[in-house]
Amino acid sequence: MGEINAASLSAANIGFSLLFQQGLRQAVSQWAVIATSFPSSTFKQVYPWLGDFPGMKKWVGPRQVNALKTYNYELANDDWEDTIAVSRNAILDDQLGAYTPRFAALGQAAGAAKDQLVFAALKAGFSTNCYDGQFFFDTDHPVLAEDGSTVLSVANTDGGSGEPWFLFDS
Repeated sequence: MGEINAASLSAANIGFSLLFQQGLRQAVSQWAVIATSFPSSTFKQVYPWLGDFPGMKKWVGPRQVNALKTYNYELANDDWEDTIAVSRNAILDDQLGAYTPRFAALGQAAGAAKDQLVFAALKAGFSTNCYDGQFFFDTDHPVLAEDGSTVLSVANTDGGSGEPWFLFDS
């Protein structure tokens, strides 16, 4: 029979971490194809620049500086976790190998988590507000025309009915 002490717990932790990392490497993630990661070190992140994507124009005359539009779009950072309980008897009886698939699967689940969040947000875009206060997918987003002073109404959906579908040219 084994013994539960600092050394055996450390060895189990190292083994479980390796299994988790192996599972994490096996997860094929697609979220970065359609989303961008922005590091954040606070409990929420404010994005005042969203909606300020001026296009390129021919440089004629003095430089035209585009001011940032002020939007109040913010996202709260959430904490995520999953915990696997390891039986005391599994440690004492040196049966930790039984946990191999569970820790590898935990790594795969962690690797898939961003995909689940991003693609769920994409699907919810027909009923979730974005930076301009309208649904992310909408038929009348206000944007500035090339002249920088005229506001146009632009659609990023045709407003049709039925189950939405998405095509990515990635």
